[in-house]
Amino acid sequence: MIQRRRAGTQGPRISEIRLPGLEVGHADDLARGARIDGLAFQGVQTEAVDLSNAVVMECSFTDVAADEADLRSTRLRDTVVAQSRFPSLRAGRGDWRDVRVEGARIGSAEMYENSWSSVHFVDCKITYLNLRAARLRDVAFTRCTIEELDLADAVAECVAFVKSSVQILDVQRAELKEVDLRGAELHRITGLSQLSGTTVSSVQLQQLAPLLAADFGMVVDDSSPPEIA
Repeated sequence: MIQRRRAGTQGPRISEIRLPGLEVGHADDLARGARIDGLAFQGVQTEAVDLSNAVVMECSFTDVAADEADLRSTRLRDTVVAQSRFPSLRAGRGDWRDVRVEGARIGSAEMYENSWSSVHFVDCKITYLNLRAARLRDVAFTRCTIEELDLADAVAECVAFVKSSVQILDVQRAELKEVDLRGAELHRITGLSQLSGTTVSSVQLQQLAPLLAADFGMVVDDSSPPEIA
């Protein structure tokens, strides 16, 4: 089942993930380079987990916690992560497709050069989300709080924020298309000249006006011009 937003700014296509008949997964199954298919992990608590170079398909992770999680170069397909905690998440150069992350608490998420398609974050709190040079298509953030989101050098298409907050947004050298910021409470943006391809509300545009003027070297002065004799 595909959910699409109304006509206008093109919304992301987020696929519904159905995971019937999963078998019970154990901490020992979470290994570097493993192929994990059709397992449900519940309540796994560990200091560190290494899933780098692994392939994870049709799995669920619920109430999983790891002080350090390594998902570098990991492929995720049709997978749900719920109510989990990762103070340090290293997941650079990953490939995620049809993934839902819900109710997660993440500290530093190093996810540079990732490739995401149909990825949905819901009710998540993230301190730092590094998506530098990532390729994002059909991605949504719903009711999420992100202190710093780094999209520098990223290519993003059909990305939406719904009832979310982003304290610091970096879009330097990014290529953006159909990126809907209307549902994001934005506090600071680096790379204003790269906002082409985004959609903002009229209220957001008013809030951005002073920053845009400064970025273009414009002087905003409401006083009357001097009379010329």
